[in-house]
Amino acid sequence: MSQGAASTSGDRGVARRRLFLETALRVFCERGYSQVSVNDIVQLTGGSLATLYSQFGNKEGLFLAVLEECNARLAADLCPVADPSLALRAGLQRIGEHYLRRALSAESRRFFKMIVAASADFPAAAKECLRVGPNRVVETVADYLEKRAAKESVKFDDAHAAAIAFFALVRGPHQYRATLEDDYGLTDDEISDHVRYAVKVLLEGAPSMASAR
Repeated sequence: MSQGAASTSGDRGVARRRLFLETALRVFCERGYSQVSVNDIVQLTGGSLATLYSQFGNKEGLFLAVLEECNARLAADLCPVADPSLALRAGLQRIGEHYLRRALSAESRRFFKMIVAASADFPAAAKECLRVGPNRVVETVADYLEKRAAKESVKFDDAHAAAIAFFALVRGPHQYRATLEDDYGLTDDEISDHVRYAVKVLLEGAPSMASAR
């Protein structure tokens, strides 16, 4: 096989893998893992069982690849937003709003529900997904905090722990309520206000009892 033919074949393989992943993600989220077969995926993509098995091994392998893809996509989606040229308060506000909007999106709601439902069949995979995905996001923000701290003469004792705390503040009860309540949502102003307070708490601390009085 010539080099050009090999390259074309490789491109087709990459495109086919991408189509399998995108289709599997959509139908797993819509129907749930247990209600989808590899034949369903093949029928929707127009591919073949042989190709699917050669790329993913089986349905479980495809599911694990979908989880990895979603985790990588979430982390990559946040990277351009965590701009180290932005000052801490403005940068964290931008990161927090972007993250919360993403968490409340219909796609994220379906994905989270899919993981919860599939955890009965694949508890280890679901646990790993919920560990790896958030960790990648936290690492992105911890890196931003360290870079900004050096520029602004601010010190975080543990940038990783600070990033975890920030995301906990930003999520609040909203991500879980959005997963349980289909009609739950926040306006743009509510998201901005909520994140602004999360940034304030992270950078300044919660109000003391004395100041509250």
